[in-house]
Amino acid sequence: MARIFNRGELKIALLSVIDALGEGHGYAIMQELQRRVGSQWRPSPGAIYPALVALEAASAVTSIEREGLRVYRLTPDGEAMLGARDATPVWHDISRRAVARRSHVTLGRLLDRFELGLPRRASLTPDQAESIDAALTRTRGDITAIMEQGAEHG
Repeated sequence: MARIFNRGELKIALLSVIDALGEGHGYAIMQELQRRVGSQWRPSPGAIYPALVALEAASAVTSIEREGLRVYRLTPDGEAMLGARDATPVWHDISRRAVARRSHVTLGRLLDRFELGLPRRASLTPDQAESIDAALTRTRGDITAIMEQGAEHG
C-alpha cells in the first residue's frame, strides 16, 4: 500500500499546519492536517505525536501545557525549516497519494476495523449468541451481495 507521506513530508506538513494555526494542540493540528489532505484520510495519533516530539527535540517547535492540553508553536528554527522548503507543492502530492490510497481498501481491512470495536471476550447469554449469529449471517449475505454487484459492474 502506498504511503501518504514521503520521507520528511509529515514534519514539513506539521510545521506548515502549526504555522497556519499560530499555535495548536495535537487534536487541532490533526484536524487541520486532515482538512488539508482531504480524501477522507484520518491522521493517526501514533504517527503524529511522535513526529511532534521529534520536531520539538529538533527545536523546530516548542510546547507548553495549557488547560490539560499540550500546545505547540513554531520556534525560529521551525520557521527557518519551513521557509527553506516550499510546502505548497507538497500538499498536492500528499492529497494525490491519499486519494490513491483510499481506492485500495480491502474487505479484510474493513473487517479488521469492525472487529476492533467489539469486545471479543464478552460473555453472551444463549439468546444473545443466537441473535448475534443471525445478524452476522445476514451481514455475510449482504456483504456477498454487495461484492457480487461490484463484480457485475466493475
